Amino acid sequence: MSKLIETTYEGKYNSSTKSTSNTDPIKVDLTFGPIDLLMGSYASCMLATVDFYARKKDFEVNGSRSELSYEMSAEGGQVGTINIKLFFDKEYTDEQKEWMETSAKDLCHVGNSLNPVIVKNYEFTYGV
Repeated sequence: MSKLIETTYEGKYNSSTKSTSNTDPIKVDLTFGPIDLLMGSYASCMLATVDFYARKKDFEVNGSRSELSYEMSAEGGQVGTINIKLFFDKEYTDEQKEWMETSAKDLCHVGNSLNPVIVKNYEFTYGV
């Protein structure tokens, strides 16, 4: 089943995006651009995916957060490297950590949709 995402370009580098998931449109302008939206989508997807699989294993990851930074490729026009830091506010067992890290790296739909040539550097921190 496909989802409709509707974007209206308003001129002067401003756009507004609506989907069936949000009631208020997401505004994009020069201060928050499309790559920022991509990074935010990727971060949200990773955290939600970790939470989904953690709940299947009967534990929670509430209070988790992320920091993503990126570098454009030498050719320009596309992301070349994403540095991903995921922070979890408590300690987990080694098995739980393995589930969490695998979920973030391999099961996030946004991450799996990115060009495979993009270098992804992951860092996981627990107990913060």
